[in-house]
Amino acid sequence: MKKTLDKTISCIRETPEEKNTEDKMTEGRYSPDESTIEEETVNESAADRDGAREEDDSYSPAAHVRDANSRTIFRSRQLTCQFLRDYSGLSIFSDLQPEDIEDVTDHYRAFLGVEFEADTVKKVRIRVPGGEREVFVLPLIEHKSSVDYDVAMQLLRYMAVIWYDYKKQQDGLKKGSSGRKGFRYPPIIPIVYYEGRAEWTADMRLSDRIDLSDGIKEYIPDFTYKVVRVHGYGNEELKKKHNEMSLVMMINRIQGPEDYTEFWETSRDYVDEIYDGTPEEIRGIYREILWSLFQKMNVPVEEAREKLAEMEESGMGYLFENANFDGMNIQAERRNRAELAAAKQELNDAKQELNDAKQELEAEKRMREAANRRLEAAGRELKQTSVTLTHVLGQLVAICRGEKLSREETIECLQERYGLDAGNAVSAVEQFWEKE
Repeated sequence: MKKTLDKTISCIRETPEEKNTEDKMTEGRYSPDESTIEEETVNESAADRDGAREEDDSYSPAAHVRDANSRTIFRSRQLTCQFLRDYSGLSIFSDLQPEDIEDVTDHYRAFLGVEFEADTVKKVRIRVPGGEREVFVLPLIEHKSSVDYDVAMQLLRYMAVIWYDYKKQQDGLKKGSSGRKGFRYPPIIPIVYYEGRAEWTADMRLSDRIDLSDGIKEYIPDFTYKVVRVHGYGNEELKKKHNEMSLVMMINRIQGPEDYTEFWETSRDYVDEIYDGTPEEIRGIYREILWSLFQKMNVPVEEAREKLAEMEESGMGYLFENANFDGMNIQAERRNRAELAAAKQELNDAKQELNDAKQELEAEKRMREAANRRLEAAGRELKQTSVTLTHVLGQLVAICRGEKLSREETIECLQERYGLDAGNAVSAVEQFWEKE
């Protein structure tokens, strides 16, 4: 068991050549399956050489975990057989056996310079009832952890590559065979293995992804695909299947602490029952998908290694029973801390805005008070000016009367000699004439 565990986690040993192992692990770049890492490196190099990756297709730790998880699961004939037979809902696979399955995924990677990143392509032998003829069906299994609204077009590209390669193979065996009337391409059944918690809301038909116009729908290529939604099954329903793939899907359902709690409360006996009777090959797959789970949940490297060691010695049930999965809460805690920090920042921003508003109000108040003071001063000045003007007008009327002028002559005098307008001149005479 110790040798098996060492092989499983050998990729995380810190050596001079891999001094950044822990950093890579934290970034989500490590899988305990060395062949997966080697294969991914080769594919990435080929893609980089061909310029196949677009600029916005940057590395995603979540996508890496998803891809490694899927390739790990479906490299097993037994798990693939159980998946197609028991979970696809397709009667064509009802009698499928592991020996009927051949993995052809590697054949299509970086095929003809076309980036081909489908998770799994299998060639399946189907026995036709009432005859000896064997029909090969190609299940194309694509693993998604979130809803992908362009998956139908993605699957179409993969299917076109597979069919074109089949044409080349057959023409190589017998020249011109694909051009004959009786030539037929093998059926391809696209299946999406979806482990996200949300409902799958992407269009299920290719034609729904194309902008159709009246009168041309019949010319548009079309197909549908099958979605196997992990969260469409409850743990109790999966337990009824009583096979290794059911435990895989139960683990894949764990997306957070609440999923772990549900899993353990309903399945603690079932875990050991399945694990104890599982071949070592599939036990290794369990270890790898658990490693992917630890990776996704940001469990520290050493803690993840300790958990796998415990499982190796005492069984998977012991692992879950004695693991509080503190690491599983790291993401939630980080989100909580981020939300708290964001809330604090919003509060600080609101306080600053309130202080700014108060300062503006204080400034406006001071401006209003200054304006009121200026207005009062102007009012006093106006009042004083009015008193002075009244006194002057009275004196001017007195001067005119001293010259023995009549009322009419005084009005004219005020206008011509002192520049008053007619209205002010009349008003002054009426105000001061009798007093004089």
